[in-house]
Amino acid sequence: MTRSRRHYLVVACILAAGFLFGEVYMRWLVQVGVGESVPLASPLKTIPLKVGEWQGATHEIPSDELMKIAAEDTLMRTYERKGTGRGTAQVSLYIAYFGGVRGTAPHHPDICMPGAGWEIIDREMPTMEVGLSEPVEVHQDVFEHRVGQQKRLVVWWEYIHGENVASRTMQRLKWVLPKFMGGKRGSVLQVQISIDYGDDVTPQKKIVEEFMSVLGPRLKEVLPKANAAVSAP
Repeated sequence: MTRSRRHYLVVACILAAGFLFGEVYMRWLVQVGVGESVPLASPLKTIPLKVGEWQGATHEIPSDELMKIAAEDTLMRTYERKGTGRGTAQVSLYIAYFGGVRGTAPHHPDICMPGAGWEIIDREMPTMEVGLSEPVEVHQDVFEHRVGQQKRLVVWWEYIHGENVASRTMQRLKWVLPKFMGGKRGSVLQVQISIDYGDDVTPQKKIVEEFMSVLGPRLKEVLPKANAAVSAP
């Protein structure tokens, strides 16, 4: 057998093994129930429009955007705080819930926003109190628009199988390997809070943290229960 023929044979064997592994893995996903749907305890729209001193307004997400998101439930609102002696403040809230793995994953701001002309200029992963039993580790991404010099702070985090997960590696592992990573299969809630700012982002970080502290208990009310029944999508 010539060297080139051996080379092609090795490549063919590798490709065949890869195809076989993929087929076995997909059958395993079906067998362990990754495609099952885990319902929220309550729809996202049941989160109150009035939370603490903040008054909300709901906004419709265009149908073409909903198709791209491919989530089972979504919520987009603005919340405003006024008349408290601290000045008016407004934040944007976006929540998407993926109750079953359907070939899509939550979209992260640092991946989506550059496509709309935003450039990330700073990022942190602080731990914040959000009105729950334990602090939450979040992503704080600071963006600047390439046109107009508009600046925006986006604070986002995810609950995967009911657990706050900030690490990108762990997010992917818990998403792809639900059987071995524990918790509910295919249950991902992503929360994004954004606010525009001028020269100094520090005051806006405090505003977002304040809003998170009153939003947190409401989020807990909609998260899937530990004994939630699953159903086929």
